[in-house]
Amino acid sequence: MNATPTAPPKKQSTAVRFAWFLAGAGVNYLLISTPFKYLRTHTALPIIAISACSLAVSACFFFFWNYFVNFRTDSRKRDALIRYIIAVIGMWILSTLTLTALKHFNAHLHLDIGKYPLDLDIIATQFCLGGFKFLIYHYWAFPAQGSKFQVPSS
Repeated sequence: MNATPTAPPKKQSTAVRFAWFLAGAGVNYLLISTPFKYLRTHTALPIIAISACSLAVSACFFFFWNYFVNFRTDSRKRDALIRYIIAVIGMWILSTLTLTALKHFNAHLHLDIGKYPLDLDIIATQFCLGGFKFLIYHYWAFPAQGSKFQVPSS
């Protein structure tokens, strides 16, 4: 029997998780805006198809990253998988509809950082749905220990 007590692994606080969530927003912007700009320039697809394809690139990347690399919950992976798939598909649909609506409205708002123009419709989509996405992912799909959404392991 080992007499040396072992400290439990240190958990990330909600503030740290939120900081990483914001860092991911920058990567997410690039994963959406790059295919969107390419598809809009080189194809005749309707805006909803361009939005859906661009957001699918981001959703697929972050699905694999969050599930296989950055999995942080006390639930087993297989216990969280169905909730996570539902959350990803739901957020993809909401994001596609939001971005499409913003593109159809087209207020011609832009912001240039140096020679790089930022697509404010994509930023607005992330901003509008970001808080909801954070809550769904961190408190339902990947709940922390002690959360009322925690699914007991069998």
